Amino acid sequence: MGFMDKAKQMAEQAQQKIDETQKQFNDKQSARSPGGSEGGGARYDEHGRPIPADPAAQQPPTSAPASDPAVAEGVGVPQPPEAVEPPAATEPDTEPVPPPAPPKEGMNASPDPFKPLQ
Repeated sequence: MGFMDKAKQMAEQAQQKIDETQKQFNDKQSARSPGGSEGGGARYDEHGRPIPADPAAQQPPTSAPASDPAVAEGVGVPQPPEAVEPPAATEPDTEPVPPPAPPKEGMNASPDPFKPLQ
């Protein structure tokens, strides 16, 4: 019994040490992030891309100096896509496939694939 008591005591000490270390780690993490646990994590959109905390950083600059010739010509500036009409519904070019012929007399329409041939 002495061996089991000693093992139990050592396991309790190890658990206490783990709990203390976890508490210290959590204290360091809460001290490091401003605002504690309230909104402290990064935010992501529905596609998993990080959302910047500064709303001004999300929007691209709306005006550029006119002295830049590339901007004046619109080179490198993304343009909105033009309206594209969906294709009109058309009749298919292929002929309809005829239904399968009925099985001949004495033939099974759906034979067992695992049954050996005779």
